[in-house]
Amino acid sequence: MIELKELGFRYGRAAKPLFQGLDLQLPAGTLCGMLGANGAGKSSLLRLLAGLSFPQQGSCRVLGFVPSERSPAFLSDLFLLTEEIFVPPVTAAVYARRYAGFYPRFDPATYDKLLADFELPTDRKLSAYSYGQKKKFLLAFGLASNARLMIMDEPTNGLDLPGKSQFRRALISHFAPERSFLISTHQVHDLEGLIDSVMILADGNLLLHATMDELTTRLQVELEPSAPNDALYVEETLEGYRVVRENSSGVESSLNLELLFGLATSATARLQQVLSR
Repeated sequence: MIELKELGFRYGRAAKPLFQGLDLQLPAGTLCGMLGANGAGKSSLLRLLAGLSFPQQGSCRVLGFVPSERSPAFLSDLFLLTEEIFVPPVTAAVYARRYAGFYPRFDPATYDKLLADFELPTDRKLSAYSYGQKKKFLLAFGLASNARLMIMDEPTNGLDLPGKSQFRRALISHFAPERSFLISTHQVHDLEGLIDSVMILADGNLLLHATMDELTTRLQVELEPSAPNDALYVEETLEGYRVVRENSSGVESSLNLELLFGLATSATARLQQVLSR
């Protein structure tokens, strides 16, 4: 689905490359979350995958295509939901008539159902929607496109709590073995229990890419009254200390994404050592 080999990229004549020697493989049938602080390179990587930016070194293949070539067959199987969005002053029906033809597997019935599920007023022009409604509209269109790869940058920004629940249900309902969803976000709680794999970027480096099953069997989280010295990562809370250790029991443990991010960014080498055993 996605394969990067020794990828290098920099903006203009910047002295320091954003990515250098980046390797990544993401198979089909994956719902992957991408985490990282501001400036980590998340949006830049999404642009490279969508063919909106071009690598200077290495190779980038997505869906069997080179994204920078902008092949119509590639574009018809990719849907990109950016953080900064635009919708024209037309109704949802007119929008579908104009743009659904770019996606050979677009399903009008799915489209209509999602518009109803998201409680979007179909008699109103899209430009009159709120920011959150525009996000939900584009998500509905993207899911109805049946594109094999959906890339989403901060898709839950602007959504209220019911909207976030609708977002989660929609992704779960329309996930399929032949499709992949790649979601970049700072709203880590919105991905809890939703994604099956996670990648973490920092300063253009891929600190972690692993399945949630692998992480929950290799790592163990406990609440303790004091901070131990042998922990991989410790976070203080009002109830005590949340402690992450290597899981020696083999029984799956709970691991939220905030703890994982803290561990991956503060103890990268130790985490990689645990996962490589």
